[in-house]
Amino acid sequence: MIRSGGGMHLKEQWIREGFSSYYVVKKEQKLTYEKNILYNHTLPCLLPCEFRIEDGEEYYYYETGIYTKLKDRISMLEPKLFFAYLLEVFEQVASYLLELDHLKLDLESMFLDKEDRPVLCYLPEYEKKIDEQLRDFIEECIEYISGDDKKRVRFYYEFHSFLIKEKPNMEQMKDYLEVRSEKMNGEILREKTKNEESKSAQNMQENLSDLIRDEKDSPEKDEIKIYEKTPKRILILIGKIISVVGCFCSILGIVYFVLKIFEYGFYYLFLIGSLVSIAGLGVSVYGCYKLWKKNKNPKTFVDSWQKTENAAELLDEKTILLEDEDDRTVLLLEEPIGRLVPKNPEQKEIVLDDDGFVIGRSTQGTDHQLEGTGISRRHIRFYKEDGNVCCEDLDSTNGIKINGVKLNGKKNKKAVLKEGDCIKIGLEEFYFKQD
Repeated sequence: MIRSGGGMHLKEQWIREGFSSYYVVKKEQKLTYEKNILYNHTLPCLLPCEFRIEDGEEYYYYETGIYTKLKDRISMLEPKLFFAYLLEVFEQVASYLLELDHLKLDLESMFLDKEDRPVLCYLPEYEKKIDEQLRDFIEECIEYISGDDKKRVRFYYEFHSFLIKEKPNMEQMKDYLEVRSEKMNGEILREKTKNEESKSAQNMQENLSDLIRDEKDSPEKDEIKIYEKTPKRILILIGKIISVVGCFCSILGIVYFVLKIFEYGFYYLFLIGSLVSIAGLGVSVYGCYKLWKKNKNPKTFVDSWQKTENAAELLDEKTILLEDEDDRTVLLLEEPIGRLVPKNPEQKEIVLDDDGFVIGRSTQGTDHQLEGTGISRRHIRFYKEDGNVCCEDLDSTNGIKINGVKLNGKKNKKAVLKEGDCIKIGLEEFYFKQD
């Protein structure tokens, strides 16, 4: 599904690829700092962006399919909270020295994450004053939301009027939203209470359904849970009663035998009886102490079989990790399988010091990070096969070229390398040298 449009003379379109959706804009300018921020940014408030080359032209690909459209939820959002989040986005973008005028504020290109926080498109090709965009955005929201929701409509009108009359800066807008939040604090608390009650009821229902499902699926675990919950409490209660009765009887026994000793002298039966009573008192007091401590810490014996299994799994994982570290130590001691000499003298030589050496722009899952236009997160892998050094395209967007021949697709993904072969990764070119 492709929809073309033209905002601020932009050549833009919406593209769906499988389960992913993208907002695509043709790149017109040569960018440095802003392009690098878009390429490697970690700002959760901006749409993830990657650069693709098609027919010699470069495009911005903003991934949108992982978010919810703002248009679909604007009627359900608390407006003052949403705009408070939006001001936080402005501050984060400004902290990276990016221009706020390059943000796109409209219902079509704004999205929400799982916490209903706004996610915006930062487009260096687009430029419109952020205060004008904010006013236009509020007008668009007023036209879109239902007129029956007087509370939201009133807020949008008042906020729009405040922006026009006062022309506030960031701090003044934050102060305005805080005043509004104080006036409506009671309503927010009531709404939060209702939401928490509904969530708690839903969680209880889910827990009950999970318990019923567990009873059907695993009778052995069910027996353990029943033993842990119901009989355990009964046994503790019975133990307490027995300990208290034992203490009382032991005290009576001690008093009885001591009186008999005073009356008849140190007869051995009275002496043995008093010692037994003292021992019984000690046992009963110790039992009371242990049961009281167990009751204070009710986690005893809970999920003991799970803890045992988890401990065993943890030991297995640690053992595997140690084995992997030993293997890596051995591999590092081997000779490199080759080198990539860059055609551009400003770049550094890449030593392929491992069988299965991966190059890409991501810092995770790669052995060498290579930044540049058209390079995917995990782009190419080098490995040894039958004594030859081979390379494999890792389903990259723009593929690989070996001596001008493109490797891309399921049928043509691998190639055997020879001394002096020219390898093109994105727009970067290297010569292969075999050590």
